[in-house]
Amino acid sequence: MDLQTLCGPGASPVLLQDAGISDAELIIAVTNSDEINMLACQIGDRYGVETKIARVSNPDYFSEESGLTPQDFGIDLLVNPEHLCVEEFIRLLKTPEAREVVDFEEGRIQLAAFRIKQGNPFIGKSLSELDKNGVLSNIRFAAINRRGEKNVIIPRGSDVLKQGDDVFVIGSALAIEQLFRLFGIIFDTYLDRVIIVGASAIGIELARTLEDNGTDVKLIESDEELAELASTCLKRTTVLEGDFLQFQLLEEAGIEDVNGFVSVTGDDENDIMACMTAKEHGAQRALALIQQPRYLPLLARIPRLDGAVSRHLTVVSNLLRLIRRGNIVSVASLHEIDAEVIEIVTGVNAKIAHKELGSLRSKFPDNAFIGAILRRENLIIPHGETVIQPADRVIVFSMPEAIPVVEDMFAARRA
Repeated sequence: MDLQTLCGPGASPVLLQDAGISDAELIIAVTNSDEINMLACQIGDRYGVETKIARVSNPDYFSEESGLTPQDFGIDLLVNPEHLCVEEFIRLLKTPEAREVVDFEEGRIQLAAFRIKQGNPFIGKSLSELDKNGVLSNIRFAAINRRGEKNVIIPRGSDVLKQGDDVFVIGSALAIEQLFRLFGIIFDTYLDRVIIVGASAIGIELARTLEDNGTDVKLIESDEELAELASTCLKRTTVLEGDFLQFQLLEEAGIEDVNGFVSVTGDDENDIMACMTAKEHGAQRALALIQQPRYLPLLARIPRLDGAVSRHLTVVSNLLRLIRRGNIVSVASLHEIDAEVIEIVTGVNAKIAHKELGSLRSKFPDNAFIGAILRRENLIIPHGETVIQPADRVIVFSMPEAIPVVEDMFAARRA
């Protein structure tokens, strides 16, 4: 990696000059201080930097009451980690048993990850058998994360589904819903009751979003001042003060009846423990906020944890979507496996264009997989006979090391 690092305050004009701000095309300010990020972008604007991106968590800065806009500070694009995490929690809550959900093209195409559990009628079946039964006509299996296997499996027709597999599928939202139903997963997107632990910024915004949608929300907070603040911010959420690990308090909150349980205290160990406790006492679904990236490889092995949202990866994925490079439109990094999903535009005379995908197997990386194609307004789930055309937007599941080869396959070339 060609990287220069400098130590010092991020909004120092002198330090920014030393970093070469006068020649920069892009500045990304993502420190933990909103004010430093805003000032760094303002300085970048004065130096003529083309694109300025700032992480700003406090919504007060650009609320209607403030009368300020990001442009007043030279900011072109805003990243709000709390809001992004809330959106991800909502997606997970509304997709039963999904461990991860990534939207492309405003939700027209989705990647969803879920676990093959005992009782699934397709355990022991190969993907080619599923294909014969019509199960795969509108969906593709992109990857299998199997316990005991060192590497993620990019599946082929002969691969067999096993109990405990975490599978990653790509298709339309409707096709994924239909697959879940075939697999015996009850698909009910309506959230009756949700318990949230932690009156953090994420906890309060999540509660506000859910209560606005008619969900009965209980919020548990151990800190008296934070609990009081939450009760003044929220209209229809019941705020309970106390220790979230005490069964008596969970029972008072109605833990046995909740559709979802979300722990967002900001302490990874507490959030994971809260989810395990909630599942033990009857919560249908338990999700945790993860702050430390070191926990991500362990998520799939934590019992009773149905899914997690990483603040770090959520922000990184959003930044990668904002920063387009070449013909890549967006990139999403996955939480539980070291893989990325990219949306890429097929260039004129690209190596992959005008050829049946089946004929390209020897040239396309083994550790990458084409999941879906958007041709104008038409969604195409590709098969061996599918031919990619220039200007097609293609969803590719890939291990990081394969992305340069994928980019080269889709790059425009002179005739």
